[in-house]
Amino acid sequence: MNTKSNILCLQVLISLFLAIALLLPASTAFADTRLSGKEIKQLVSNSTAIGHRKLQGRKSEYLVHTVVFKTYFNANGELVEKVDSTGGASSSSGGSGYPAHGQWKVANGKLCFSFRDSLVDKGKLKCLKVLKKAGGSYELTKGSGEVNRVWKEVLPGNPYKLK
Repeated sequence: MNTKSNILCLQVLISLFLAIALLLPASTAFADTRLSGKEIKQLVSNSTAIGHRKLQGRKSEYLVHTVVFKTYFNANGELVEKVDSTGGASSSSGGSGYPAHGQWKVANGKLCFSFRDSLVDKGKLKCLKVLKKAGGSYELTKGSGEVNRVWKEVLPGNPYKLK
């Protein structure tokens, strides 16, 4: 082989290497990972999730109403959730700041929970898939794939002393 063909071969190899190097991080960076039941339990047990959800009963074509919440998942299966009135919802629309109490468990690879003192879904068991997003947040989705809740962060323990 002459020098010209060696250079051309080297250029092709470099181009191929760069194309592969650029594609690999892009394909893995945007991948969502569904957590297993064991991973869900490790994530939430004795931890506080901070996030937002749609405000129930509020639908608008141009504006999605959400509330910001903190949920502490006690290792004993109890949970307490407090909605922050600063999440874009007034106290009359679900942002009262009063805590809701309930139970949580992991079943069939989903996080299941119910609130015994909820005004809307009293005692109704909800089971949601937990997806870890590339940026570190989590989406909790219904069976249809609709996002029910988003956790921006999950902190160890009960730093907000939710009771």
